[in-house]
Amino acid sequence: MAPPPIPPSVIRPLLTFYLGGWDLAICTDLILQGIIFAQIAHYTTLYKKDVLARHAFVAVLLIITTLKSAQGIVILWIQNVEHFMNLNAALNASTDSWTTELNLTLVALIAFYVQLFFCKRLWVISRNAYIVALIVALFVFGLVASFVSSVFTFAGQLKNVTWIEIHLGTVFTGDVLLCGSTIYFLLYHSKHASPETAGMLNSITKLTFQSAAPAAVCALISLVGTLAWDRTTPNAYVMLAIIANNVLPKLYAISAMWTLNSRSSIRQAHSSTERQGTAATSGCRHTNNIELSSPWILSDRSAAIHVQTEVEATHSVLSSKHDRPYFPPGNID
Repeated sequence: MAPPPIPPSVIRPLLTFYLGGWDLAICTDLILQGIIFAQIAHYTTLYKKDVLARHAFVAVLLIITTLKSAQGIVILWIQNVEHFMNLNAALNASTDSWTTELNLTLVALIAFYVQLFFCKRLWVISRNAYIVALIVALFVFGLVASFVSSVFTFAGQLKNVTWIEIHLGTVFTGDVLLCGSTIYFLLYHSKHASPETAGMLNSITKLTFQSAAPAAVCALISLVGTLAWDRTTPNAYVMLAIIANNVLPKLYAISAMWTLNSRSSIRQAHSSTERQGTAATSGCRHTNNIELSSPWILSDRSAAIHVQTEVEATHSVLSSKHDRPYFPPGNID
């Protein structure tokens, strides 16, 4: 049975906000994927001797983000080539084509993969099992909600819209808690640490907020757009929701690679500071040859801090055993 004809008053909004939204979303996705390729190339150049687990994390991230971009190219081909001049078929591709039906699941899987990476970091920083377990539970529930939504989509039912909203709301809540908890524990430790360690932690705190903000804002836009769009006549909220939802996993991936690639610059920055401090006391001058970096490639978000060394320095300046903050041994990256 052929689908009913589309009312003329709805044709232009559908072309502009719905199909146009998909075109813009996938083009933006491809641009961000190019940035991820550059970040991964940067990582493989600088960190050839990194631990195997970290190399495996980057390799899997490369594979799943590339597959997401490939899926976007297939959607563009279906909408703009296979269904050229057939608006009904292009619109129905969201429920008739498995590549589009699986979109939310792919987005959720990439987001969940990176979220676990940052949850692991939060555990190393805080050692608070309750907070970490709560945040992980939120992310798991959000992932399950995306699976349920995809099942309803494959079944051709409209109830999946509710599960999309549940998924987006849960993920946004988890992101806010994750970012807020990380910043809180970094600030807490910086108040009880030596001046050198406190400066490092304050820098990491600032960059944690800066690198987490794009993904959090994108998740909020996706949630608001999904809640606000008109189910009968597409509007700008539909376009915002489509673009934000497709861009979100790439922002997560960029944030993760930004975090890993920052370690080299942090080491150089602090080693340069130490050399300058030594030179100041001896009357000599040393140049700061820290490498120039781009915010898309390098940052101070999560420096590879050898915390055991920092703890030893902290212990030497703290006056009381009971005032010492807890830092777990090893690296927080």
